[in-house]
Amino acid sequence: MSFETTRYTPEWRASLVSLLARVGTTQLSDEEFAWWFDRNPSGEGIVSLAVDQGEVVGVAAMSFFNTQLNGVATRLAIPVNVATDARYRGQGVFSTLQQQNEEAAASSGSPLTVTFPNANSYPIFVRRLGWIDLPRLRLWARPLRAAGVIRYALRRAGEHGGMCAPDTTSRLFHGLDVRVVQRFDHDMDVLGRRADTGYGSHFVRDAAYFNWRYLDSPRDYRCFGAYRGNELVGVAVVGHTFKHGVSAGFLADLVAAPEDAGAVRALVSRALAEVKGGADALVLLPPPARTQRRALLRAGFAPTNKKLRFIGKALHEDVRVDERADAWHFTLGDFDFF
Repeated sequence: MSFETTRYTPEWRASLVSLLARVGTTQLSDEEFAWWFDRNPSGEGIVSLAVDQGEVVGVAAMSFFNTQLNGVATRLAIPVNVATDARYRGQGVFSTLQQQNEEAAASSGSPLTVTFPNANSYPIFVRRLGWIDLPRLRLWARPLRAAGVIRYALRRAGEHGGMCAPDTTSRLFHGLDVRVVQRFDHDMDVLGRRADTGYGSHFVRDAAYFNWRYLDSPRDYRCFGAYRGNELVGVAVVGHTFKHGVSAGFLADLVAAPEDAGAVRALVSRALAEVKGGADALVLLPPPARTQRRALLRAGFAPTNKKLRFIGKALHEDVRVDERADAWHFTLGDFDFF
């Protein structure tokens, strides 16, 4: 079978969504596609298609993210959605589309790119496209049900579960008022700047990003702010998924100043209240600050044996990808892992 490549335009939307649903590894409804690619505050993404006889048979996409890269404001293009029709696998569909995307990303000014590949895309990224391995990121988990831990160890699936019924009331945890966030505002911008002093390179955490990424998402996220008086001192975003037979609540994002263990403890307590009874565990990628990690340990979290594969590639000859273990900070919500 042969295919041609083309840049995405709206007339391909229905065929593309059909491909994503058919392949199953990356499912975006029409509404989700419009949200992710058309409304991203960092700008329109790069979406390349493989087409045969009027049908989309492959896609590789990159989205832009406003990033603090080694302390400098930068716009990075990041691979986010990949799918190839089963009939066309082994024919170079993904490698062809991704190479085109990387050339477009480099032309747009993105100095480098990083991603968390799945088992199918990883060898293509590394062996064919010249990406390099970066230090893997370890998941932490707070077990909620002993039976869930046993099932996971025995590789037996449990019930799908879910989050508790929404509770919009303000609640007091560890001396802080934890409230549901209806919309992020300027105080999120201020908090994001305080928090990022404890991060390596990272996606900018501001009101525009959080409103788009979580509150405008068609998916179910619950956003909470921790307040000392009227000051926003922390934000947590909670979701739920079913992975590897485990009903898992997850912290898609956790934002607080590096030294603020109290905000972390209050937000984690609220997150646990959202998923207890419907999840086997609450998982997250921990923030790098030692004070915050100690707060997580006190709350019952512990490192797991699960690590996320992380890779990167320079898009310009004069650029180097930082390979240090503490060079980057990501959350589960950045790439919608869960």
